[in-house]
Amino acid sequence: MRLFFKLFQFLSKLTGKFFRFIHSKKRYAIPFYSFMAYIVLVIVIIKTAGDPNFDKVLENKTVNDITQLNPIQVGTVIQPTNTEDIINAIQSTTGPISIGGGRFSMGGQVAFDNSLHIDMRQFNQVLNLDTDKKQVTVQPGITWRDLQNYIDPHDLSIKIMQTYANFTVGGSISVNCHGRYIGHGPIISSVQNIKLITAEGKLINANRNENTDIFNAAIGGYGGIGVIVETTLQLEENVKVERKTNLIQVKDYLSFFKENIRNNKKVIFQNGDLYPPHFDMVKNIAWIETDKELTDTIRVTPTGLDYSLEHQLLKVITWGDFGKWVRRKILDPLWYRDEVVKWRNREASYDVNELEPKSREESTYVLQEYFIPIYNIESFIPKMKAVYDQYNVNVINVSLRHAYPDKESMLSWAPEEVIAFVIYYKQETSDEAKENVKQWTLAMTDAILSERGTWYLPYQPQATVDQFNKGYPNAEVYFALKDSIDPKHRFNNKLLDKYNPYISQRVEKEGNTIKGYYRNEEQTVLTVPEWYLVFNPKEYSDYLESGANPSDFPFYASLDEYWSLYDRSLKLVSEAYPSNEEYITMLQVIGVSVTLEYTIKILYENTIGKVFSFLHNGINSDEEETINQAHRAYSDLIYHKAWYEFDFLQWIGKVWAVSNTKDSNWFRKVERKTLFTFEFLFKAAYGQLIEWAAKSTYEEPVTDIYVLATSTEEIPTNNAVKIHTKKDDTYLIAIERWGAFTTNLIELADKDIQLHSIGGNDEISVSIIVPKDVSFHLDKIKMLYESKIVTDNDSKRLVYFMPVTELIPFISRIKKEGFEVEHIFDY
Repeated sequence: MRLFFKLFQFLSKLTGKFFRFIHSKKRYAIPFYSFMAYIVLVIVIIKTAGDPNFDKVLENKTVNDITQLNPIQVGTVIQPTNTEDIINAIQSTTGPISIGGGRFSMGGQVAFDNSLHIDMRQFNQVLNLDTDKKQVTVQPGITWRDLQNYIDPHDLSIKIMQTYANFTVGGSISVNCHGRYIGHGPIISSVQNIKLITAEGKLINANRNENTDIFNAAIGGYGGIGVIVETTLQLEENVKVERKTNLIQVKDYLSFFKENIRNNKKVIFQNGDLYPPHFDMVKNIAWIETDKELTDTIRVTPTGLDYSLEHQLLKVITWGDFGKWVRRKILDPLWYRDEVVKWRNREASYDVNELEPKSREESTYVLQEYFIPIYNIESFIPKMKAVYDQYNVNVINVSLRHAYPDKESMLSWAPEEVIAFVIYYKQETSDEAKENVKQWTLAMTDAILSERGTWYLPYQPQATVDQFNKGYPNAEVYFALKDSIDPKHRFNNKLLDKYNPYISQRVEKEGNTIKGYYRNEEQTVLTVPEWYLVFNPKEYSDYLESGANPSDFPFYASLDEYWSLYDRSLKLVSEAYPSNEEYITMLQVIGVSVTLEYTIKILYENTIGKVFSFLHNGINSDEEETINQAHRAYSDLIYHKAWYEFDFLQWIGKVWAVSNTKDSNWFRKVERKTLFTFEFLFKAAYGQLIEWAAKSTYEEPVTDIYVLATSTEEIPTNNAVKIHTKKDDTYLIAIERWGAFTTNLIELADKDIQLHSIGGNDEISVSIIVPKDVSFHLDKIKMLYESKIVTDNDSKRLVYFMPVTELIPFISRIKKEGFEVEHIFDY
């Protein structure tokens, strides 16, 4: 589709030069202004045509994370409020399941394509608080911030959590989070019990004495074991803490930490800010239990505060090395100059909105985290710096945090005592920027592994499978347990899907190696107006062959229908999918092109054409019959190929070569032949321009669409249908696109076949032709709108949007009813 951008740019420049030339030549004023009047008429037609009042929109089922880098189109979203909702949803479906909370994991861990997505944020109640044992039992959708509000009046505080309080408890447990808490490791050490629902819909209890393997797999298991629906956490007392800071050279940091922090029972929070870009100095920040008078009397950080100043300061820090210097020499000294004493809950309740930029459209903030054995940090830092320098990474901050070993979680990121390097960086959102991040992340992963370290999995899953297995050697045990309780591996997300060895050989994984396998789902709706420019020439051809007067063809009604379909398509996808600007631009270009063509025909056929039609004696000349054949050949070709591949010049030659043997009107014959010649000459030239633009993009067209299906009988093949992969009763079928796709799927509907996805998508648009008085509605299938057949007032087009799983039953039903399946819109 990039060819339309190139062509549009070329034509814009050419048109500008043409206008300047004409305007400079006064003798061309009348033709020039006549042309301008024609352009105004075209604009008026476009403005008056269409359906701007259409207000139906498709449901937004896109799940994204805080970075906005990973939009995932899920199948269904539910927001349960009780366990029965979750059990019923699991037991009433058979496909993949993904689980999301606050959506702060940054690499697709919260969702999976076409999955049943369980959004846990409404599953958020406190179930029990035992102040004697200092334990609380909660539903996992509750945020740390809401839990802090609940326990603070009892002078209790959360034992282990992240620095920011916006995350959900369930999400934090699923990633086995940690924070700045000294004397602890990951959150698993503070979890007393969990309840979860398995892939069978069974509710089970797990702790250190019961279902211990499930307990160890689910905590830090990224939603792969089941849906956590309840957890009991150990709490601590809320105490006053005083801030102490020190500026230390990297070479002295480890000894300082061991002497002043590691075994100091009074230290509650601690982290060291390792200053980029030189990574030679650490600002150590410790919060120590104290009896001093409070300087900040707020108990828990209020919500809804204005962080505009913080946003501006953060922007300054991203200004390259100068911004980092400003932070180190000016901002931090000012920020840390005063003595601060506050409540533990106040320091533990930061709002992540203080980091949120106004927009993440062009650039975004992202995290990575590395866990380096404590005695290897000095040798690791130069390696880290070398990678950042090589790839020009805009690192904003590196926070150093201590964690004791975790010997419980199967996907433990701390098999030994480690220092966590929490990396906060800024990146652009372009494809080039994403690829750069991937390359430096792979290089960084090698550096981490060289120091016997590992990395945190809630971020971009860039590491190779081999790197993952080296960094997480117990993953084999985790996936084996997952396979035993979720043998169909329904619980899935982008992270698990990449590294799970039990699904690596699935047929659907073949799509990752096939160019053009994954199609943008919104294009099945957006392509309807494009296909109308295939349907309409067929109508025109049928109209000519019926013997009707070509001057009476409803050209304006055809334009009105195109722009109506355009308006409806854009409105339908406007809230459900990311904006597809490239495809929309293409629809605008071809829409304007056909409007230019049809406006000329409207002007001609309703004036000169009408005059010559009066001379028609009811007999078509051989030339006119050949013209009709040319239009039929054209309408047949564009069902299967690009319109510019049609041999317009050959048909001009045929029309002029034929000898008339019929007693037709000579003037009418010459007029039709002349009009046809001008039309096809222009299309031949325009087609050559389009073909040149297409070739200049160096894009190989994707000619097949891939269908994932299961069938109990052998699927027949032909020139347009090929079996790409077959395993047991599961098929990956390659079907030729365009008209052949519809034709062959209609034929496959007679087989015992079940479709699961097409082009990696779980929904698709279909049009049927029915009598005007027929209303056709089916469960699970949305009727998007009715469309006119401009030459047939007795029929109409109905456009539907349906799950791919319903496509074969739908086709069978339509065939049984005796209606026509017009087209299946293949993205």
